[in-house]
Amino acid sequence: MIDNKVLYVGVSPKPYYGCNYWYVDLSGTATPKTFVWVRMGRHDTEQMVYVDSVRWCEKERAPYPFEKAKRVLRLATSKECELAKKEWDDAQQIFL
Repeated sequence: MIDNKVLYVGVSPKPYYGCNYWYVDLSGTATPKTFVWVRMGRHDTEQMVYVDSVRWCEKERAPYPFEKAKRVLRLATSKECELAKKEWDDAQQIFL
């Protein structure tokens, strides 16, 4: 948090882009067009997701209630990002 603002990260699961499921990044370090690890889905499975957007918000004006928002677990490494980008692009071609 910086000056009572929290970094909200809009993410998409594989193979999609542009979904913007909102998570909170307490480290404040996530950037767009990269990947982070979160818990997602019906079984709350840890998985890597694509960062579509980031937004610094006051808790009261956030896109999703701070208390209910899930947290980013960690940033993906550069090697994980390289592999994920290729997998995402390959998988997306199947759906087009």
